[in-house]
Amino acid sequence: MNSSAIAVSEPTMLGIVRAARGRTQKELEAATGVPQAVLSKAEGGLVDLDDDRISALAHELDVPADLLRFPQPAGEPVHVFHRKRSALPVSKVNQFRAMIELSHVQTSALFKDQAPRVVISHKPLPDDAFETPQERAQELRRTMGLEPGPVKNMVQLLESCGVVVVRRDLGSNLIDALISWPDGRAPLVLIGDHAPGDRLRFTLAHELGHAVMHKVPSNRQEAEADQFASEFLMPADDIRHDLNNVSLARLAELKLKWRVSMAALLRRARDLGAISDFRYKQVNIDISTAGYRKSEPVEITQESPHAVAAAISTRIASGESIESIARDAMMTTEELRDAYVGSADVY
Repeated sequence: MNSSAIAVSEPTMLGIVRAARGRTQKELEAATGVPQAVLSKAEGGLVDLDDDRISALAHELDVPADLLRFPQPAGEPVHVFHRKRSALPVSKVNQFRAMIELSHVQTSALFKDQAPRVVISHKPLPDDAFETPQERAQELRRTMGLEPGPVKNMVQLLESCGVVVVRRDLGSNLIDALISWPDGRAPLVLIGDHAPGDRLRFTLAHELGHAVMHKVPSNRQEAEADQFASEFLMPADDIRHDLNNVSLARLAELKLKWRVSMAALLRRARDLGAISDFRYKQVNIDISTAGYRKSEPVEITQESPHAVAAAISTRIASGESIESIARDAMMTTEELRDAYVGSADVY
């Protein structure tokens, strides 16, 4: 195997692909024979790798060699937001960041000239609390032309507004979805395939809140995103009359209507003053006693994204092959099918 060419280069996608695959430099060294020190320099753009080493790494990472030579997207570092359900190891956070960066590159190529126009806008909340997350949610509902009442389909709504939604096995049950919105690109959400439909809808609304309200992480952003999501999915003026005298049976009925969890509905009732703190505690005890913390009754079907698969279908209908589309996106044909086509009828 030839040695690496000592030449200054721009950072490539090698480090992003490695992290997205959940691999360490030490593991790649053991699998390919490329020394960790060389990998580190290559990921930082300090050396170029020769064709033999690129080929070995591409084979181990199951990607086309061209992807490992592709320059990292220019611009500021991508800030990735996610609804925090539990503390995540740093290695997982880095993997998620790499996964969403790689998905930006892939989906941009897959859409080609079909990418929908982004109709939402990013406007950070002012530090002086002049505008609240609830007001921002109300404003966005009006911008989106939503009628009063429940949101019928969160995934479909996001895709109609130019947000790219991709379902993936995130490799962890500690996170349901994450979002990033780099300058000059469309916002992109990765959703896990493990979360129940009601929880995923709230998580998507939470991520939408991050997208339109936040630029960089802050101590208050999680609470703000939750407030945004509650108002976006359960507008106070529309739901208040539903929340009087809530019981387990009543919450189950409302879950079917509003398509959010019983726990979220109960919390909304308390926050809007529709029930007392004492009643809130009582019903929470009932929920725990019934075993609904782990699994609630009334299943809400998980919503599925379709925009990327539809773009691929359109390209195939125009005469392109699945192999050529995969090459455009610097993916293997198998990964394209698994990650973006799924069961969609695009052949």
